[in-house]
Formats: sequence, structure tokens, C-alpha cells
Amino acid sequence: MCGDGSFRMARIEVAGLTNIDVHAHAIVPAALVRMASAHAEFGPALHEQGGARFLRYPGRGPLGPLPDAIFDPDLRVADMDKQGVDLQIIAIPPPNFHYHVPVEVGVDFARIQNEELLALSASRPDRFHVFGTLPLQDAGAAVDEVEFLAGHRRVRGVQIGSNIAGSDLDDPSLEPVWSALETKGLPVWLHSDQRAIAGPERLNHYYLQNLIGIPMESTIAIAKLIFGGVLQHHPGLRFGITHGGGFAPYQVGRWQHGWEVRPEPRMSLEYPGPREMFATLYFDSLTHDPISLRMLGERAGWDHVMLGSDYPFDMGVADPVGALAAAALDADAHVRVLEQTALRFLRPLEGRS
Repeated sequence: MCGDGSFRMARIEVAGLTNIDVHAHAIVPAALVRMASAHAEFGPALHEQGGARFLRYPGRGPLGPLPDAIFDPDLRVADMDKQGVDLQIIAIPPPNFHYHVPVEVGVDFARIQNEELLALSASRPDRFHVFGTLPLQDAGAAVDEVEFLAGHRRVRGVQIGSNIAGSDLDDPSLEPVWSALETKGLPVWLHSDQRAIAGPERLNHYYLQNLIGIPMESTIAIAKLIFGGVLQHHPGLRFGITHGGGFAPYQVGRWQHGWEVRPEPRMSLEYPGPREMFATLYFDSLTHDPISLRMLGERAGWDHVMLGSDYPFDMGVADPVGALAAAALDADAHVRVLEQTALRFLRPLEGRS
């Protein structure tokens, strides 16, 4: 909150709206217990180190330190009230995708986590809705999980990684998944995992695996969706990208130019070009900079930008509504980011039991 009261004024200006944070993470303790019981050799284990808690994964880097609020819904709601956030769309942290484990393990882990997220949502149905997770290492199993998720009203979409254990999102094996999601009206929320990034050997220092690796992965994934024809072949499927779309919004002009002068970008994409395909994507507001946020809105349109915090991690923003106010948008854009764009992106609640 700004000391001069401007942040408070921004909230008064949009009173009556439902401020929706589409980028928030939760870990349900019961899910960890169930995962360990089902497949202890693959599941994450909670450890304390130096007074902080971490999740450790066999053969992979840890997640943490973990704030208490990622486990505690009461702390979460208290923080949301301070932020001026009315509704969070909660999703698992990306390390818990578990795309790298055997199919039967991935299937169990996805269902366990989805069930526990749904239980958390049911405990506070007016504050928490869900982005489900899918066992994407097997398309048939993922389609089955889409069917399960589609039957629950407060599932507003699915969250996926930027690659599936090294396979990109234009892999033909994913076509049945895209078709199922399109049929069910479930949008795709794309979130990179810094433990599964391109070129990690050059990003070992200075936390570059997150500072560069995460937005780079988003950029690669967007390019694959565009040039691989996924967006063209599934026009009814909405894709949203975390962290303001990585580097892609700044490079769309280069992609368009390459498409016009080189044959390689046209291998799958015939028409329209990258710029028009990019215009179908949605993004969160998590750019950490008001100039970058305004540029994102100018590039994508404010009807394609939604409020996002990455709650409760330290690479998120503690005050997403205040960060939006700092960008000094006009009233129409402000309202779109706080509520209206999310309502366009998310699967509607109306008419669902």
C-alpha cells in the first residue's frame, strides 16, 4: 500500500468488482502424505533446514524455502484480504507436475493433487478455485484426467509446464489432450519449472535458472504453440502464460519478420502469421515493473492481461493490486486486468453444478 493513499484510492475506484488472482500456488499437506504413501520413492518429502521448510525431490533440486501460507488457508485468506484479492485460482507449484516419473506414478500424483486442491476449494468456495494438473507423460491418461476435472464446477482450467520432460508443446502426441480441453472448455495456464529449462548448464549462477530460465521457457513454449500450429489447429482453446509471457511480447515483431522472409518458420504455420496468433494468448500482470506491464498491455491488449501474483513465493509480488495501480492505467484497462479478462479466460461457473 502506498503511503500517499494512492493504492487505497485505486481499490475504491474499482469497488464492487471481484479481483481475481489467476497465478497462485498451494500445497495441501494431505496431498504430500498421500503421495508418499502411494509412491514414496518418487514423491516429494518435506524437510526442515535452518528453520525453513523445503520440499525435496528424488534426483531433482529442492523447492523452497516455503512460506507457511502455501500450506495454511487461513494465512492465505488473511493475505488476500490485505492485498484486495477476492478470488485466487490455486494451482500446484511446477516441481509437482512430475512429468519425469513413470506413467502410473504420474497418474496417481495428478489425481491426488487434484482431489486435494478441490477439497481446499470446497472449504472456501468463494475464495479458492482450481487450475488442475495433468499427467502429460501419457496423453490417454491426461485425457482421462481432463474428463475428471471437467466434472467439477470450480475447476476453471488446467495448469501445465512449458515442456513435458523435454518434449515441447507442439509434439503430435499431445493432440488428443488439446482436443479434449477444447471440447470441455477448459483453458490452459502455462507455467515453467526452473528444474526443466533449456540450456541449464549456462544458467548455474546468480539464480539465472529462474531470472532468465523461467521467462525463456515461456518464450520457447509460446513459439512452439505458434509455429507448431497448435493455436491454429485449436482456435477454441485458450492459452494463458505466466510471468507476463516471458520475452515473447518484446520479440513478436522479429518472429513476424522471420515468418515473412524465411521458409523455416512456415513449416507448420501457413496463415495467419505469428503476430495474429500471438494476439489470441492471455498473460498475467507479473512483470515486476510498471513500464513492462504497460508495454505488455499495449502489445497484447488489456482484454488479454489478468492479475497475477505468484503467491506466496518470493519471486512473486506481495501486493499485486498495488503493483497494477503503480502502472497508472486508465480506468477501463484497470477493471479489465482486475476482473473482466479473467472472466473471459477462465471456464465460466454459470450453469455448472
